[in-house]
Amino acid sequence: MILQGKNIYINYNKKEVIKDVSIDVRKGEIVAIIGPNGSGKSTILKTLSRTLKPNKGQILLEGNNIKAMNTKAIAQKLAILPQVRSVPGDISVEALVSYGRYPHLGFGHRLHKQDFEIIDWAIEKTDLTQLRHRFVDTLSGGERQRAWIAMALAQNPSILLLDEPTTFLDISYQLETLELIKELNEKLGLTIVMVLHDLNQAVRYSHKIYALNKGKVHCFGESNSFLNEEFLKDVFRIEGDIVEDQANKCHYLIPQKVVQEAKP
Repeated sequence: MILQGKNIYINYNKKEVIKDVSIDVRKGEIVAIIGPNGSGKSTILKTLSRTLKPNKGQILLEGNNIKAMNTKAIAQKLAILPQVRSVPGDISVEALVSYGRYPHLGFGHRLHKQDFEIIDWAIEKTDLTQLRHRFVDTLSGGERQRAWIAMALAQNPSILLLDEPTTFLDISYQLETLELIKELNEKLGLTIVMVLHDLNQAVRYSHKIYALNKGKVHCFGESNSFLNEEFLKDVFRIEGDIVEDQANKCHYLIPQKVVQEAKP
């Protein structure tokens, strides 16, 4: 396993919000974390990156306890893009992407030829060559998302963690972003863990899914066999039709109605 969370417990203000959660990620996989609001998806992602410290349990990165690793060494292997991101309004795409090289810079933090080559490569991979000198705040939502992903690529990680990468994007930019993520996985072998809200996107664009509910792993498995009536009712309180998406060779959910929770 390239990344593991083992028996994770997390408390907020003495309240237990994550309870004995374990997640295994194999090299070259796309793993989606799904679940209703407040189920702990983003909390787990932050914990996997060492942004949050668990009260119990451990995170292993390539077999090493992440707690004992140097922050710079972690950043050379793992990149995370959180939901909320901000930069000065007058920063260019190229300058933003260059930030990804900082974990690899030596004394003085000066960029060298190899760093500029990697920056150029990341910009090209995310189809931003024509936009490299534009200010980030002048970009469309989809272009801006590609710029942040380019910055993460410039970090040259083995693992990319994405917290709701399609949030606030319209459907065309959502598909554009997810197709880019799929391409990075297939062509570069990048291991990706991402939090998603959309069940159909999770099934279509991941190899494995972990479903959280009330701070616990409710179930996990291969994405192609994930959707079923019991799961939809127990985790999302919905009923729907599960059909075969012939074009993408996966299941597809058509929601029908909300199921009321049984009264105790």
